[in-house]
Amino acid sequence: MTIAAITVAYSLRRRRTPPLPPGPWRLPIVGNILDLPPTDSWLKFAKLGEVWGEILSLTVLGQTMIIVNSLEIAEDLLETHGVNFSDRPVMPMAGELMGFNNVVSLVQYGDRVKRERKLFHQLFGNSTSIITQFGPLLTSEVHKFLQNLLRKPEDALSQIERMTGSITLRIAYGYNIDPDSQQDSFLEMFITSARNFSVATSPGAFLVDIIPALRYWPEWLPGGGFHATAKEWSRQLHRTVDTSCEYVKEQMAAGNIEPSFTSHLLQEGSHEEYLIKWAAVAIQGGGADTTAAQIKAFFRAMSLYPEVQAAAQKEIDTVVGNDRLPNISDRERLPYVNALCKEVLRYHVALPTGIPHRARADFIYEPGEGATPMLIPKDSLVIPNIWKLTHDPAIYANPMYLPWYILPLKPLARLHKSPTIGKLLADKILFLACSATLSVFNISKARENGIIIEPPSGQTTGTMRYVLAALTGFLSEGFFVSATRCPSNALWNPETTGLQH
Repeated sequence: MTIAAITVAYSLRRRRTPPLPPGPWRLPIVGNILDLPPTDSWLKFAKLGEVWGEILSLTVLGQTMIIVNSLEIAEDLLETHGVNFSDRPVMPMAGELMGFNNVVSLVQYGDRVKRERKLFHQLFGNSTSIITQFGPLLTSEVHKFLQNLLRKPEDALSQIERMTGSITLRIAYGYNIDPDSQQDSFLEMFITSARNFSVATSPGAFLVDIIPALRYWPEWLPGGGFHATAKEWSRQLHRTVDTSCEYVKEQMAAGNIEPSFTSHLLQEGSHEEYLIKWAAVAIQGGGADTTAAQIKAFFRAMSLYPEVQAAAQKEIDTVVGNDRLPNISDRERLPYVNALCKEVLRYHVALPTGIPHRARADFIYEPGEGATPMLIPKDSLVIPNIWKLTHDPAIYANPMYLPWYILPLKPLARLHKSPTIGKLLADKILFLACSATLSVFNISKARENGIIIEPPSGQTTGTMRYVLAALTGFLSEGFFVSATRCPSNALWNPETTGLQH
């Protein structure tokens, strides 16, 4: 009787518990390990969505992953019910072993996250206050970028990284890059950390993330080499965090400090140094790397679509003229250029799957009237396929083609909301850099011995995605930047533009 009662109770419980979202057939024990793509996961997830629907599930060694290929479903889960999906995944390699679990994007939701967000809001406030506080700084660094690009147009890619890094380093630490250095050691520390983060958080990059128990596997045994990588990258990350904070304290002691996020909070003296220095890293990492990826994509897009470039330049010439460069106050009067910058964000998604979210409790998702409810279990990873949301053929008939979708803006414009300091900064930098570049330079496909060099169409792998041109350089990859839009009547002087021709 007891066994029968338990069997009946278990059967009734199973009937009351909705199934997981649909998904491909699972192998015993390992589950969907063969369906987990080693690279370009966003493309694989989009293909799976064509078979299994806008929300689907994969299970790998007991870990459930919920893939979302719909904007409406993503907003419902991550915004309407965001409290339940506010946690982040536990990543043994990037987090525990390398130390990236100290960076806010991997910190579990709780008091630490709330305190760090409060620090950001306290100093930066909103979009208007960013322009008020940092408008001159942004303009100055964009003008330096144009000067450097004029001198060395073949070095445009590294100049883009230098500009975005310089902006965020000044805001976070009051650090100014040495204008005479080809490679600034301070900036290189952060670039290395950002690239390590991109690799370490890429789905399936390290087996220990799929089988967490492997973190106890001895380093000296075959297969334990990941420990050496983790130790090296951990030392590099902590050296970057500590060195940057020490720099600010040294400058404060010498009375030679440019106001910054870190110096302001250290002088205030009411916050833990640990919290301050990891929050500062989030500013630098959140603003520099993604923005550089988008601006590089803009350069490639302009070489591919000269008609778009010409239309944007015509609007700038009409509204701004040729006696100064565009600034933030011109943005509302440049609707085509503004829309172009937003379209670049859709055309090239720098973080195609973002950082996964983690369910804090079981959640029953109800797709709609008459549809079968689905279970999103506690601790499952929710991965919004941002690339698919921005390349949905139901909205974009030819989603890989940029010019069709600049004006009017499509419904996905709401994806460009900018709630975080990183996104707020990126939005301003992208507009200033792109509009200023268009006002001065022409970007075209390069020629070698009279033959046009076609730029590559692919992207790099990792959590952060760059256009493939980022691997070598514009000229060798099919890009050419020329200052043919620098007419004799242009006023390139420090009083009006900060530039001299």
